[in-house]
Amino acid sequence: MIKLSNRINAEKILKNRGYKLTKQRKVIIEALSNRGGPYTANEVFSLVSNKYSGINFSTIYRNLELLVKLGIVEKLNINDECCHFKLAGKNHHHHIICNKCGEIKEIDICPFKEIVNINKFKELDFQPIEHRFEIFGICSKCRSKE
Repeated sequence: MIKLSNRINAEKILKNRGYKLTKQRKVIIEALSNRGGPYTANEVFSLVSNKYSGINFSTIYRNLELLVKLGIVEKLNINDECCHFKLAGKNHHHHIICNKCGEIKEIDICPFKEIVNINKFKELDFQPIEHRFEIFGICSKCRSKE
């Protein structure tokens, strides 16, 4: 079952942008809401195909990309192999990622806030719209195993 606030927010965002909360989108949001994530598109497909028979991978991927575009889902480029997806958080945040076990945690710091007003952007006549910032390292659990 989709958490009510996630469903209402997603439905509102979709409706305001001219889209519907289709069954496919609903089960994707439900899977991400119930399980947390982040998940690869293949993992989302596995979670969703158990509840929605007949859905194919391309439908999952297209809807994930749309939900990312609308800000309902976050797309994380954790490594060069594939992207991961999770429901977007309410507050702006970034991630710390363990290189050994792959654990991902949100952090509420943003170094971009410090540099957004740098004169270099003005010199280049460039207005930043979005950014990504992940910190990679080794978590305490993995360090204690060493």
